[in-house]
Amino acid sequence: MMREFKVSQNGTTLLITLSRNLNTTNAPALQEELAKFVGEDIEKVVFDASELLALSSSGLRVVYFAKQRLGNKPEIVFVNCAKEIYNTLKMIGLASTIKFLKVENKKVVRSQESLEEFAATNDVVCYSMKMGQEDE
Repeated sequence: MMREFKVSQNGTTLLITLSRNLNTTNAPALQEELAKFVGEDIEKVVFDASELLALSSSGLRVVYFAKQRLGNKPEIVFVNCAKEIYNTLKMIGLASTIKFLKVENKKVVRSQESLEEFAATNDVVCYSMKMGQEDE
């Protein structure tokens, strides 16, 4: 099984590069990887969601785990998050605790404060999930 994610540490920041899906096939392995950082001084967790198309309830648990268990409740950042992923995070109440950034060529273009405006210019095709939906 491919891990479908990459975790790297830069000082007090963790960078998590996600693939197309964060679901029951890879979320438990990611949570296990993040558990290695519990008790360390992690101030920021950056999820590179540039390729992320689907986020299941298992994936949501990983985001919540990062927020609640790493460091002293670190800042959570999603980079290049698709509108459907944002809507899922918003629907369950996590979006208000996450910073969303649009990055192009390794430079922050803008903060995705208005995801609706961002979505109008985002050409990523995504799938939204319904609460309670099983992973495929």
